[in-house]
Amino acid sequence: MRILHIIDTFGMGGAETWLVRLVKYAEASGEAFPKFDFLVTSGLESIFDIEMKEMGCEIFYLPLKKGKALEFARELRALLKKNNYAAIHDHQDFISGWHYLFALGLMPNVRVTHVHNPHYQLRNNYGTTFARRTKLYLGRQLVKVYGTHITGTSGRILEEYQITKSSNAGQDISVLNCAFAMENFKGGHSEEKLKLCKEFNWPLDSTIVLFAGRLDYSLNVDDKNNHKNSAFAVNVISACKDSNVRMVMAGKNDFIINEFKQFIDDLGLSSRVVLLGVREDISHLMLAADVLLFPSRAEGMGMVAVEAQAAGLPVCASSAVPDEIVVIKELVEFVSLEKSYLEWVTVLNDLARRRRDFDTTADVRWQKSPFNIKVCWDRLKEIYSNGEVASNIRKEE
Repeated sequence: MRILHIIDTFGMGGAETWLVRLVKYAEASGEAFPKFDFLVTSGLESIFDIEMKEMGCEIFYLPLKKGKALEFARELRALLKKNNYAAIHDHQDFISGWHYLFALGLMPNVRVTHVHNPHYQLRNNYGTTFARRTKLYLGRQLVKVYGTHITGTSGRILEEYQITKSSNAGQDISVLNCAFAMENFKGGHSEEKLKLCKEFNWPLDSTIVLFAGRLDYSLNVDDKNNHKNSAFAVNVISACKDSNVRMVMAGKNDFIINEFKQFIDDLGLSSRVVLLGVREDISHLMLAADVLLFPSRAEGMGMVAVEAQAAGLPVCASSAVPDEIVVIKELVEFVSLEKSYLEWVTVLNDLARRRRDFDTTADVRWQKSPFNIKVCWDRLKEIYSNGEVASNIRKEE
């Protein structure tokens, strides 16, 4: 059984890392699982491409750009004619409706639209023009006509987009969380913290705060286009007068790194806040840190906060983050973005003292969690199963 996933790029995003983990899990477990192919609509290679190809995935680079829709449609149709896909799993929200229209007459029986991005971004992001909003509105209507399943990374995101069983009659509406292999986050806090302190020449008694997410385009904390609230996080550390509190910030930052460094210098934090850029050793950072600071304005789910709990890392999250992130409730506290920086510091300090060395992944709450990759695996097989039957019939014909 072959599944075609449609994504923008194989960058370090929540959906992309989840897909990488699924393929790795399939390879390691030896269980029969659909072969994943990927259609990359940006046409660009990114960080995971080589790794995915080495694991047997085919990646098709078909750029969907302004004025190139007909060319994209021709190449997509040729791809569908050539390969006997059991399902299309589209990760581009309501743009997926246009993909279905382009593929009309050649679509597999199962067509999954997976909504990952919070509605906040649709309302506020730079470049959200009337033309784009119209395109997304029409795409949504096309999803209603041609999609068979609509899944959201959280129940909250489905509510925000007003995707319900009554508004989308005849379609399977459900939550499909991104998931991971929990053993990837096993390890000792003390040992990993020692490594991190040595890397930056920090005292071993430092309280280390982790911020994981790309930097925003604006240093103005009131800018509605900010998503991860990176400048807000720096201001929280600035409000913390304990010089032993330090922060590492992991995530894409090349587009604003010089301005952000100047911002940190102006606050007198250059010795306490480090910009790491994109890091592939996130499990090491989570095991080493004492608390995760996660002040996002909005999240489709917020997988960083879920992974942190697997590493036993306490989480200080904004109340704008879906409470569905909670697996180990004693490790998570929510704070309103309307609260002062000092109130955030109080919660942050309390959480940092809760750090414990225990195997959270052995907790029965993890074993039953939809973030457990085995649970997610079984759910995907259930979704794709109808397509497998139809795919086999087409093969025989």
